[in-house]
Amino acid sequence: MGHQAGSSPKRRKLYIPSLRRLRVEQPARFIRESMRELYDNRPLNEEGGSGVMKTSHWFTESNIFVEASADAFAVRRSKAQSETGAHLLSVQRFVRGVHRGRLGDLSIDRDPGTVYLMDMSSRVEGIQRAATMQNIFFHKNELGFDPDRHPQFMAFPTASVLGRLIYELYSKLFDRLHQTNELDLDAFDQLVACLKLAMGTDSSHCGLREKARTALFESICCHIERNIGDPDFTVDTILQNFGVSRASLYRLFEDRGGVRQYISDRRLLHAVLDITARPLRRGDISAAAEKWGFSSNANFNRAVRREFGVTPGALIDVPASENVALKRTDTLVDLSWGSIQVQHGMRKPAPLRFTAPLPTQATQS
Repeated sequence: MGHQAGSSPKRRKLYIPSLRRLRVEQPARFIRESMRELYDNRPLNEEGGSGVMKTSHWFTESNIFVEASADAFAVRRSKAQSETGAHLLSVQRFVRGVHRGRLGDLSIDRDPGTVYLMDMSSRVEGIQRAATMQNIFFHKNELGFDPDRHPQFMAFPTASVLGRLIYELYSKLFDRLHQTNELDLDAFDQLVACLKLAMGTDSSHCGLREKARTALFESICCHIERNIGDPDFTVDTILQNFGVSRASLYRLFEDRGGVRQYISDRRLLHAVLDITARPLRRGDISAAAEKWGFSSNANFNRAVRREFGVTPGALIDVPASENVALKRTDTLVDLSWGSIQVQHGMRKPAPLRFTAPLPTQATQS
């Protein structure tokens, strides 16, 4: 049916009842337990941390919408964890904070202002700073994702028409969820359509020159990642391999402070990941600093303090604290695909799962 002249068509919406909403606040050190099905997260003692992780979830039959605020942590996804999430895609944006990571030779840095898509079957690792992030989890077939055709990680920058539309629709969806616990179905359908187009169904909105520039940038980033452990690797090595001018190379990395700063940041990332991979032992910090090209422990200490506000030794949680039992947490969470189970009065938070049956208990958000 049509609508009267001068009137606006009524927007479709889905009210999400309380049994399909969940808000959880828990000590930040339990981020490992709450996410262990999909990630191995290790908290970092960054200066100014709150010590608290807050998450909000909205569940529909086909999707999970998540907003989470947490302190800094190192993140890894193992082969087993990748298999658990193999049927999922994460469409994510950062409201504040950043993520610096890698997927094989690919750097998967994430910053506010861009929406990112990640295949949850990918094995990744990185450092996430204190951040608030928003996620929408999709089944792969919902977006027509083909692992043989689509990359495991994609960014949709707002410099493109589709990227701007994706970001605006994403904002609209989460604003409505926060205000009324309603999903704007028209905006959601539009977001799905824009994501499909941005994934390659129709590339007419992207200029060829910009595509070539993006391809060159990604190729250079992969080259840097492959050679980051070589102490003789320099900017001149990149210039010789890619045949670009020094000015052009700087422009490609201008928003990262230049290519030298980018290389330095990647080396710092790898060094911090090394010292978070196991309980801190004597000599680990010096070995990581030397391995990743820092000329001295003092330089490495300054780099870590500049980024995190603390020394390398203070950055890592003491493993023994992870075994201290809480008297009580308010909620034990078991998240399933399109439904939730909540139990009260348990001693520790449960992991994320996407295969549980329909909810047996509910909690008001």
